[in-house]
Amino acid sequence: SGGPGSALQARKTRPAPSRNTSRAISKGLQATGRGQGRLSRRGARISLAKKKNGLGLFGKLRGHFNKEVKVTVVQIIKEAIVQGSTQKRACSVFGLSPRKYRRWANPKPLKPRTAWNKILPEEREAVLEIAWDQQFWDKPMSHLFVYGHDSGKFAVSLTTVYNVLKSENLVHRFVRRKRNSPYVSAHTLLEQGFSLLCYDASEFLTETGVKVWSIPVMILPQRYLLHIGYCLNGVSAQDLINAIKEALALLPEHLFEKLLAHSDRGSAMKAARTKKIINELLGAPIHYGRPHTPDDQAWIESFIRTLKHHREVPVSFATVDDIVQWFARFPDIYNNDPHSSLKYVTPLQALSGLQEVILSQRKQNLLAARNMRHAAWKNSQLKQPVFQGTEVVRLPV
Repeated sequence: SGGPGSALQARKTRPAPSRNTSRAISKGLQATGRGQGRLSRRGARISLAKKKNGLGLFGKLRGHFNKEVKVTVVQIIKEAIVQGSTQKRACSVFGLSPRKYRRWANPKPLKPRTAWNKILPEEREAVLEIAWDQQFWDKPMSHLFVYGHDSGKFAVSLTTVYNVLKSENLVHRFVRRKRNSPYVSAHTLLEQGFSLLCYDASEFLTETGVKVWSIPVMILPQRYLLHIGYCLNGVSAQDLINAIKEALALLPEHLFEKLLAHSDRGSAMKAARTKKIINELLGAPIHYGRPHTPDDQAWIESFIRTLKHHREVPVSFATVDDIVQWFARFPDIYNNDPHSSLKYVTPLQALSGLQEVILSQRKQNLLAARNMRHAAWKNSQLKQPVFQGTEVVRLPV
């Protein structure tokens, strides 16, 4: 126990210090300072986000980036830190981990590396020596490669030979030849008002394995099948010309005004005799599709599939006559079937000029039926007996 005047008594009787000394600034000013700090940090985040979008970066920065992007990102984050943002907050806005940021900011110096299997100087000189030899001037690069191995002067890969010659500008640059005439698509010709005579060939097999080639000829845009020619074993230019002549004999006269021929690049289609005869018959050259592009003749390819897989096609053909009879029957079947590309008008109706009339009449019928249903619904709301007929016009056949 401490008596009067002791240190313990003095500590007990000493007045306690005021607890309000830390509040020298009022609560209102402190709240204002915190609000201004939040606004400044929010503005810094918005500024960083805009700069990130300006660089074309989105989400977290994962993967590898080139040196320019790394330097730019590091510079932007450093500027944000100088303006009062923390490193962690600035990196989170960029979607970059602080560890990766520090690695980008302090990159390790690159050490020069030399491949252990790099070509030796004497091997390089041997390749160039053979390349300058006159007997190899007009030879391909593979000859140098083979000669080096056979003679024992060097043993390198063909790629190494190419790289050595390319470094000395000894590689002849291959220049692709451009087409002399630009390609004109069949759709462009149809949009310009031309009619296209299309033809192709496809094989059928009998049960005994005899090949019978079909040569269908149709007219676009009506998709009307004019004729299906046929031949055995192979398609010659004369077989194709005969099928086209028989098809043109069935074509209406008014379609000859702007008629062109269009086909793929088969041997019979590109024969000089075929070009000459068709030019004489139509007075115009043949338009061809692009090489190895069946889509340029999609309509005739689709027709051949229909010819082989139609609902009425026989399961098999016993003889050649069975195939020929199917070719003779099919034009009447195909030309009287509604076609989806013609908005479900038959090719015969399209060729006769009735397509627009039929489509217009269908619209009127649909509108009349719609009005009838609306009137029936309206009468049902009024609880009255409903009967309103409408006249449906028959379509021309």
